[in-house]
Amino acid sequence: MLSLRLIALLSAASIAVQATPVVDSSCAITNFDQVASVVDKCTDIVISNLEVPAGETLDLEFKKTGVKVTFEGRTTFGYKEWKGPLLRIKGKAITVVGAEGSVLDGQGQLYWDGKGGNGGKDKPKFFKIKATEGSHFKNINLLNCPVQCTSIDHSGPLTLSGWNIDVSAGDKNNLGHNTDGFDINTTDGLVIEDAIVKNQDDCIAVNQGTNFVFSNLECYGGHGLSLSVGTSHDILKNTVRNVTFTNSVVAKSRNGIHIKTHTNSGQGIIEDITYSNIRMTDIWKYAVNIEQDYKQGKPTGHPTDNIPIKGLTLKQVSGTLTGDESVPVYIICADGACSNFNWSGVSFTGAAHKSNCTMIPTGFSC
Repeated sequence: MLSLRLIALLSAASIAVQATPVVDSSCAITNFDQVASVVDKCTDIVISNLEVPAGETLDLEFKKTGVKVTFEGRTTFGYKEWKGPLLRIKGKAITVVGAEGSVLDGQGQLYWDGKGGNGGKDKPKFFKIKATEGSHFKNINLLNCPVQCTSIDHSGPLTLSGWNIDVSAGDKNNLGHNTDGFDINTTDGLVIEDAIVKNQDDCIAVNQGTNFVFSNLECYGGHGLSLSVGTSHDILKNTVRNVTFTNSVVAKSRNGIHIKTHTNSGQGIIEDITYSNIRMTDIWKYAVNIEQDYKQGKPTGHPTDNIPIKGLTLKQVSGTLTGDESVPVYIICADGACSNFNWSGVSFTGAAHKSNCTMIPTGFSC
């Protein structure tokens, strides 16, 4: 007769066996030819050591809600001069995970020519995301983006956590260019947290959207934490509201904080923006750069009021600058187009030049 203890152990083992998920090998993608069929039928997908052919998009558009995708090993995208994207993911309530040691390799070193998207070789954008209903992308490792790394559009609520974007190899001979870490458009409700970006352009660039929180970021070698608003003639696409950057570091970069509006577009607004507990080191141009004078991609020195900035809070923003071009704070606003700037604990050292401001924030001497 079996003892009560043995019966209990056998019962627990049976439960454990029953609880162990069965891995469906038909939902694993190891060859590009499998992509369409697996995406169509599966809700728990593993992509393992996949080689994506040159000139093809790894297109993961899910009709079902709640799909999970796990990247394992190295996903490599073949070289071809084209516009891309290399990878596109679209869906509702999706979870995308990078397994330990996994890498998405864009092979940007084959494209870089110092011109980015402004000429030279055609370079594909890397990763486009359209994800809603509480989607979560975590522990994603992007390596060597040919040009812009991650584009987020028509998304939210959406969380990106634990990302590592490494385009530092593009620093050599200044070949990497326009390698934005995250570009954000037409999105409501986005969190990016615990991310590292090493690149040659904006760490984060907000172009349009509302209700964003960016926290615990480490940004190296680029253009900082940015808003770039006003490239459309549609007022709804020139609107940015309720954005918070907090508890982050910007190092060895052109700018720390950069907010720019474009004069050759329609109307819009930037409203309720907060930068809190931002630490900067080795900034070589501007620690804080706010300008309403961009036209055709360049500052003109002639600001316009088509996109007012209403409500800019800086709290405990500090750091060091370096080099002959360095300026702590540069603000060029059109008359009456910047308002309710409230700053506290903002200080910088090491700059070669004094701050230059057409309007003075409350709590700051410029």
